[in-house]
Amino acid sequence: MPIVSIDAAWLNELIGKPIETDALGEALEQIGCDVEEVVDVGRHRCPRCHALVEAGVGADAVTNCSVCSYAQDTPLPFVDTINVVRIDLLAARPDLFDIGGLARALRGYLGHVEGLPDVPVEASGVTVEVAPDVKDEKSFRPFIRCAVVHMPPLDDRLLVAVMKLQENLHWGVGRDRKLASIGVYDLDRVRPPITYRTLDPEKESFEPLGLPGTRMSGRRILEEHPKGVAYAHLLAHHARYPVLIDSAGLVLSMPPIVNSEGTKVESGTKRLFIDVTGISEAAVESALKTLVCSLAELGGRVATVEVRDAGRKLLTPDLTPGTQRITLEGARRWLGLPLDADNLMASLRRMRLDVRPLDEGRSEFEVRYPAFRSDIRHMVDVLEDLAIGYGYQNIVAAHVPTMTVGGPRAEEVLGEQVRTILVGLGFSEIMSLPLATEEDHFAKLRLPVPARYPRVANPKLKAMTVVRTHLMTGVMEALRENRRRPMPLRLFEMDNVVALDEKAETGAHEERRLCFVHAGREAGYASARAVMDALLRELGAEAVYKPVAHPSFTMGRAATFKAGRFTGVLGELHPEVVVGFGLDHPVALGEITLALVL
Repeated sequence: MPIVSIDAAWLNELIGKPIETDALGEALEQIGCDVEEVVDVGRHRCPRCHALVEAGVGADAVTNCSVCSYAQDTPLPFVDTINVVRIDLLAARPDLFDIGGLARALRGYLGHVEGLPDVPVEASGVTVEVAPDVKDEKSFRPFIRCAVVHMPPLDDRLLVAVMKLQENLHWGVGRDRKLASIGVYDLDRVRPPITYRTLDPEKESFEPLGLPGTRMSGRRILEEHPKGVAYAHLLAHHARYPVLIDSAGLVLSMPPIVNSEGTKVESGTKRLFIDVTGISEAAVESALKTLVCSLAELGGRVATVEVRDAGRKLLTPDLTPGTQRITLEGARRWLGLPLDADNLMASLRRMRLDVRPLDEGRSEFEVRYPAFRSDIRHMVDVLEDLAIGYGYQNIVAAHVPTMTVGGPRAEEVLGEQVRTILVGLGFSEIMSLPLATEEDHFAKLRLPVPARYPRVANPKLKAMTVVRTHLMTGVMEALRENRRRPMPLRLFEMDNVVALDEKAETGAHEERRLCFVHAGREAGYASARAVMDALLRELGAEAVYKPVAHPSFTMGRAATFKAGRFTGVLGELHPEVVVGFGLDHPVALGEITLALVL
């Protein structure tokens, strides 16, 4: 996971009551942050945008600006050295990605404040018009939420904090800008109302951030600008690109790629206009709420923007707290802690939540959580905060009330026995992927493609859509990869396959199967039969074989069998199957169903 550096002195300043570095690290660990180390890092000044750039740990020199992408051969001018706490970003808690969010959480955990943070919201008077073309398939980035934040004049550390949080949210919430991306602008340079529409990537141009005086078309930005090259895959397939533009025709940004030079935020900026656009409405709203609430912790005042979209008028951001209900008995049962109403409410308020009893006996409670806590979706998420607020260090170690002894499942016991037998017969075990293509899983084995079979609805690779229903594909691919090795080859695989089952709750069930192959000059039905007989004899079963016409096997050289609870098929593979997998030796194969996996 990414690691972020937090200025220790500034964090203490925001907490209000400075604490020692060791105690600070311990408190961060307790609220769920993984502290890597506390180190000194150097800061350098970018000669183009004048932003401060922190050196990486162990870096000899800093030659690139992470804000405007400026680069030079010699190191950037050195400014100073600061002491930082380096922590792993916890993807589930984007509200802890920056120094403002950490200070807010630590003030509660350390007992300086309690209860729900108050983030007042005022009206900005700024409006954003959403054009229909951003929802078209050719330019799809349909969701936008906006805000205005009035800040104290940005100095170096505030400017760096804003930029860091923006990029961290791009990673943690936006999934590297795919689901959501953030734009931050100097509102004093913008003339509202603002329009969210698309541009022609060949004909329309603007000055991208970091290249003053250079106008570039959308297509050229993707091909030449550092940010365009890095994120071109998000827009390259679109016919038109999304863009924000003000009433004077000034382009604010081309999300999710780059802002414009004319609206950039600099030292001294007081009013920020923020937009979040994306293809996931939940990610867009979460990113905006997290960003503005963190800026509020750094002295900002949040104001709403009216987003006019297809006849709807939305005031964003909506910072209305969410609610969850918990019971005292449920909390005791889930956490195993000696809770009463008083310490339950105190622990939750310590985590910056509000809680009130719903009955006179104080057995049921309503918990209100801040809008930026996108991780709270269920009662158990509240109970996790309750455990943190109670203090893991305060939990007394105790023996479990009941003792059980674990053991392997029945199919694993059988599987280990089968594995030992086949290794003793000279076979080597392989492991293959559970996904395949229709061609490899059916066509190459001369099997008809079924009308229905288990398939992946949203595969990472479009070709890998078939969830395997047999193990023959995997062992044949292993033979193909090892076809240059000395013959004979004896391989086996033992794993689960999926079979459609209308009686099952999910419409399918899993079976534990074994598949073995013997490739070489002497491979044939007799060699497969010899292996299967030896295996079944060791398992205490005796098979009854019947000839079968199977498309994967040579006619007259295949059989099905039943041996107690075991069933299967074996024989000599058809020459077309052998050639289809790039082999030039006869291949004998057997597949047996060992158990139904419950």
